[in-house]
Amino acid sequence: SSRGSSGCAAQAAGAMEGRLDDDQLQAIYTWVDQVPLSRPKRNIARDFSDGVLFAEIVHHYHPRLVDLHNYSAANGLKQKTYNWETLQKKTLRRLKLVVTPDEIQAVAAGQQHQIERLLLRLKTRLAAYQPPSRGD
Repeated sequence: SSRGSSGCAAQAAGAMEGRLDDDQLQAIYTWVDQVPLSRPKRNIARDFSDGVLFAEIVHHYHPRLVDLHNYSAANGLKQKTYNWETLQKKTLRRLKLVVTPDEIQAVAAGQQHQIERLLLRLKTRLAAYQPPSRGD
């Protein structure tokens, strides 16, 4: 089956491209501003495109979930994609946050409002996350 013609894929793409309203955007920016990050935010789409600052936000709330040394600042799409794929495999799945390959490409490419949508989902998942008990 071709993904483009399926209603489900079209719905998912629509959700990915859906606009966040100004209140949602402002809430995300305010939330992000409360986290001490390793570099200043000038253009959120570009600053978060390599996944490093996203990993830092996870680390701020749940340090045991992410090894920051796994992620290095990147300008090239290949390294940005690698960072996001590593983050998905090692960390985000533990938060039950699924980032699709299409979303990874969109965020790594710095597409408008992609990172904000992802940050909104991260905020929800972080709030819901229950660390495993010490016995695990």
